[in-house]
Amino acid sequence: MMMLELDDETTSILNQLVEQEHISPAQLVKNVLLDYLEDCQDANQAERAYQRYLDNGKVSHNLSDVVKELGLDS
Repeated sequence: MMMLELDDETTSILNQLVEQEHISPAQLVKNVLLDYLEDCQDANQAERAYQRYLDNGKVSHNLSDVVKELGLDS
């Protein structure tokens, strides 16, 4: 279990969203936090992929060539 202290302004915004979404404050915070954490993971993966692209001499592949190579065109 985790406890979270919020200032009055944040609490007010949270309560407005809770009423709009018809879910508990805990569920709303959990949903928002999970979305944020997933976005962070995606950003980290993108950064690593971009670094591999740079490390490999900026080599990229045409999508249609990849589709053919993987046999996805049939």
